[in-house]
Parts: sequence; structure tokens; C-alpha cells
Amino acid sequence: MALLLVSTGCDDPSNLGQGLVDAQAGETVVVPFSPSSFEQNTIGDQTGGNAAAGALRALFGAAEDPIAGTISSHGFVDFVPSSQFDSSFLTGSVSFAELVFDIDYVYGDTTGTTTFDVVSVPDDWLSTQIRADSTIVTGSLVTSVTAPAVRGQIRIPLPESWITTNDPLLRSDGFSANFHGFGLIPTQSDAVLGIRFLNSELRASAVPGDTVSFVLSKVGSIAGTPAQPNNDYVFLRDGAEGGLNIRFPFEDGPIDDSMIHRVLLRFQTESVSSAYPTGFAVNRPGTIGLRAVSADGTVALEVAEINLNEDGSFTFDNTTLTNLFQSANLGKSILDRFEMYLPAEQSGVGFLTFRGSSGTEDPGIQAFLTLTPIN
Repeated sequence: MALLLVSTGCDDPSNLGQGLVDAQAGETVVVPFSPSSFEQNTIGDQTGGNAAAGALRALFGAAEDPIAGTISSHGFVDFVPSSQFDSSFLTGSVSFAELVFDIDYVYGDTTGTTTFDVVSVPDDWLSTQIRADSTIVTGSLVTSVTAPAVRGQIRIPLPESWITTNDPLLRSDGFSANFHGFGLIPTQSDAVLGIRFLNSELRASAVPGDTVSFVLSKVGSIAGTPAQPNNDYVFLRDGAEGGLNIRFPFEDGPIDDSMIHRVLLRFQTESVSSAYPTGFAVNRPGTIGLRAVSADGTVALEVAEINLNEDGSFTFDNTTLTNLFQSANLGKSILDRFEMYLPAEQSGVGFLTFRGSSGTEDPGIQAFLTLTPIN
């Protein structure tokens, strides 16, 4: 893809074929160009992360959304020692342990609760490889918890049976390599909650000795039961099993024998805020990403990640996008489609809605091409 961009020009696409344009050009015009298809794909959203990169929180719970239906997520957390522990803890006996979760995200009915099971995770998992459609094997039940659907701190005392079993591990040098965290599986829930890294920890006390801290080191979220389709809208969901594909009919479009100088790709989302009752917390994604992808999916080129405007619209407008359109128009591109996605750092379960069902002619997407016809 990079070679294709080089072949179609450098930083300024308006210089493409300048001599030909000067000799045989018509009048420069702005032409609207509609997509030929706009549909769901099966690429799971990236939902794993650590303190350095990726998702910012673990999401767990379920909510009945008035527009999207059931939204649910299973969360996963892992910990590492915050520092070298002194000998009084390492030679003692663990008498108390608890999980401290700092909840900074709520989606759903804030007047309700979220009941979930805390379960063991027997095998190691890589946060950088966790997507919404991944699988993490879970083990035995540790404890069950009911928490209010509000922001704040949740403290979960761990049972004596778990402490007795894990006492040697908690005080060993091999904790980070041999302990693989917990899964948070909703059982009855009115909201999805999110745990952030800061101020979330596993705490343990030994007798004799002080209380020590194991800090949250990585998170992951896996989508639960997929939401039922709503034929009134096309969805781009955060933390879900799929993004959106957009294709343009370059072979049948209005831009044959033209030099493209600029491309503005504009999206308009639909507002559905009136559908939500008082007390229902809604967190919409604020940033959206676009990349160009080859037919076999092995080549991908990032176009940009941009913020939504106040009116729910967003417009991609840069040299990369213009060069991609020009290359495709000249028949020199392996571009098959654009993929729209939500960056992992947003770490939520909200969604954006577009007008009409998938594949309709007017989904609120339009490209505007500034071009010069070649006579």
C-alpha cells in the first residue's frame, strides 16, 4: 500500500499529472460520491490493554439498551506486586485479602445493581491479543458480588478458602508468572461497569507483617451475548464483535478520466438520545478511526483517528485519503474497502448509529471529491 501511495504522488495530490492537467484539463469541480455498500464486518474490537497501551479498563455487566438491545461484557483483570515485599510479609501467613476496584465507567440503569461472579483464571493470557470475540478459559468460583451501578470504589473481601489455597503463591517470587488473575462474569445486571488501572489493586495482609499491594497490570473485556439486530439503524459498537465496512464504486463512479485533488469523507450519525429514560447512563464513543484494507485483509493503511463534532458528524480529510482515492481511480490500488473502527483507548460499550439498515443507499455517508476532468 505504501508503494502505491508513492506511485501516485508525494505530499500534495494536486500535483498529480500536472502537465496533463494543464494541457487537457476541464474546470475543477466538487462531485459527491456515494458508497456502494455499508455493512457490518466480523472484526472484533480490540478490548485488551495494559498500563502502557490498549484498552484503559475492564468492562463487566449487562444492560438492556432501548435501541441496541442487550449489551453485556465479561471482564478480566490481572495483578503484579507493586514492589519488593519485606521479610515480615514473605515469612508470615496471609490472614486477609481483598480486591479493590475503582469504577470510573457506567453504562445502563444507574438506579439498579450489577451482580457478578468473581472466578479464577487458570491460564496466562496476553492483553495485547484480547478482542471482543476472544476466548479466555475460566476456572472455579471465588465469590459472588452485588454492586450498585455507580462510579466509585468496590471492595471485595476474598474468602478464607481462596486465601488458604493461594497463601504460598501470594508470598512467592513466582506470583507474576504463576497467577493469572480473575474473571468477572455478570449473572444479573442492570448496567455495565468499567474498572480503571489507577487505584485498583489486590491487597493482602500477613500476620505478622503489613498489608501489601498487587497493582492492576492488565485488563481484557469479552462481549457476552450479541445484541439483537435493529433494522432501523446501522451500528458501530464499542467493545463488540464487528466494525463497519465501506466500499465505493470506483469502476462505475462519476470520476473516470479525472485527477482528484482532495477528498472529504463525511459521516453523519443519528441521535437516539430521546429513547433513554431518566437515570440511564449513556456513554457514546467520541473518537472514530478509518483504515484502508486489501481484499485478503493482509494489508492495512491507517487513514486517521478523529473526534466527533457536536452535531454527531465527522469528516476525514487528509492527503492519505486523497491518494487512496486517486490510486483506486487509476486502477493501481489493491484497496478493497475502508474499515471504520473505534480506538481501543475508549474502552466502553457505547455505540454510534447511522440512518437506515446496512446496505441502504443513504446511510448518512458521502464523499466529496474535488477533481479536474481530463478531456
